[in-house]
Amino acid sequence: MRPNSSKNLALQGKPALGTMCNAASPLIAEWLGHSGYDFVVVDLQHGENNLDNLSMMLQALSSTPATPVVRVPANVPMYIQRALDLGAYGVIVPQVNTAAEAQAVVASVRYAPKGTRSWGPVRGAIYGGPDYFSQSAGQLLTLVMLESAQALNNAEAILAVDGVDGCFIGPADLNISLGHSPDDPAPGEDTEAGITAIVAATQAAGKIAGVHAVSLDDAKQRIAQGFTYLTVMADTRMIRAGATQVLRTLRG
Repeated sequence: MRPNSSKNLALQGKPALGTMCNAASPLIAEWLGHSGYDFVVVDLQHGENNLDNLSMMLQALSSTPATPVVRVPANVPMYIQRALDLGAYGVIVPQVNTAAEAQAVVASVRYAPKGTRSWGPVRGAIYGGPDYFSQSAGQLLTLVMLESAQALNNAEAILAVDGVDGCFIGPADLNISLGHSPDDPAPGEDTEAGITAIVAATQAAGKIAGVHAVSLDDAKQRIAQGFTYLTVMADTRMIRAGATQVLRTLRG
């Protein structure tokens, strides 16, 4: 089976760098995949992508060196299994708050006897290889999003679940869950303390600490903090930032 290069990089303690693809454009996905990212996340939660166009997005990424990853809309077996069947090499599952919910994620990713995923990797086996059934448990990346006060309290138990490769922190939602407004320019002190605690718990479990970074400076700080799987901004944010900078420069 094709090695999951970005997963392996993160497990070695080296930062795997990616970005979110919010636009439902195979061309943009392909551009991002050829830009040097270790992985690209097709975002079904907050982007305009959905199951109808996911196959085309993953086909576009398959022509690039970047690992194709999908953030599914929710912890629902259909979303997770369909994303994997269509060729995702990893899933990021939002709003996982308990160990039981994390176990449900793993069950959706794994085949029997350790899971409940139905056999039928329509594109997954094409992209992964003929030994997909026997090797997918080791190569596919399973990250659960810890983004609430409840998840923070349950972090150690969630990370102890067999089959969870690590966590992916949503700083904005965690900040809101802890009582802060997203209109504030920086996360609250308790939010940052919670993030630090989750990183420590993840490292203690020997798993991958992932996070979304909203800027280059944010990404540098998160890498220094110990994160090894980072999405840096998103295609839509980068397009807007680039266009704004061009116009600001030209208009003085």
